[in-house]
Amino acid sequence: MRQLWLHWSDVLSELTPKRYRALELIADFIREPSRELRLNAIVCDVSDEDLRWVTDRLHHYILKLLEEVEYDPSEDDALGLTD
Repeated sequence: MRQLWLHWSDVLSELTPKRYRALELIADFIREPSRELRLNAIVCDVSDEDLRWVTDRLHHYILKLLEEVEYDPSEDDALGLTD
């Protein structure tokens, strides 16, 4: 797990305000699996329970990643890491 966070620190160092907004968009998008994703899961023999488990975890980790960044939308290029 420690290695995962080391990779996240690389992601955080490359984060821009637009990438931050993109992460927010992705977090909102995967909060609830889309109809298309649920249909693809059926075709790929992935249960709704497993799909939900994965999307819940991804949503959680993206939110945690966003929490690690100090971002004020009024200061368009001000991104920083929280301690």
